[in-house]
Amino acid sequence: MKALIVTADDFGTSRNVNEAIVRAFREGILTGASLVVGGPAFGHAVELAKANPGLSVGLHIVLVQGKSVLSHREIPGLVDRDNNFSNSPVLAGLRYFFSPSAVSEIRDEIKAQIEKFISTGLRLDFINGHLNIHVHPRVFDIIMELTRGLGTKNFRLPREELLFTLKCDRSRIFSKLFHSITFSILSRRCIGALEGNGFLFTDRVYGLLQSGDMNARYVTSLISDMPQGMNEVYFHPCIMPCAEYSRRMPDYHPEEELSVLTSRETSEVLRSNSIRLANYTALRKKD
Repeated sequence: MKALIVTADDFGTSRNVNEAIVRAFREGILTGASLVVGGPAFGHAVELAKANPGLSVGLHIVLVQGKSVLSHREIPGLVDRDNNFSNSPVLAGLRYFFSPSAVSEIRDEIKAQIEKFISTGLRLDFINGHLNIHVHPRVFDIIMELTRGLGTKNFRLPREELLFTLKCDRSRIFSKLFHSITFSILSRRCIGALEGNGFLFTDRVYGLLQSGDMNARYVTSLISDMPQGMNEVYFHPCIMPCAEYSRRMPDYHPEEELSVLTSRETSEVLRSNSIRLANYTALRKKD
């Protein structure tokens, strides 16, 4: 059996991102979206999600390169006076690991993000994080603590085979090597706790090593050779121009990704390879 969850991240970042996500769902292969509850277009995203109930929605936890839900007064060690997190994932990650005061504030902020999502009335189908911050050791442990008793038991575990990705696209080899090693180590650490807490996750996730450049050639190659099992692939579509997107992700190719998601050719490649589209709610039926 081959099944594929197709997700778009950063739902709520801007109205243009939101519109791209809904178009990819209505006209293409998209099955899910990761909601940024502190995003400038959060309310708009919630409205669109409720108008499109077939779209699976999860929480995209943001602790770097974005805005907090709590104020600077409440978490002064995490954000500036405009509620902006650090733009450096490396520096933020190191500080989150070694600073006890930062860990305490992270817990408060994640709790606030979960509560804000739940307040929308949307079903929380899965959890992941911006720049995969959700598998950071301190962040992950807090998520496990705060999600006890929640209905959601689906988690994005970023596991992507380096050699398979390089077979599809040989660009950015050293960057892909670094990210592959880093997130393989982090993800392996998570498996025991996820299973012990009843969480489900896909066999593989694609999008980390090719982030921002999920072009037609790469996606076609990925789908054509995709292994058996339940897999996820994630994108970052947007309708350009969009100042917020350009400021945060200037090197990404959002309109090309939207085109891939909505193209007839992509749908045909899925059909010809007998790959079934799914969302995270299908994980409980995986076995």
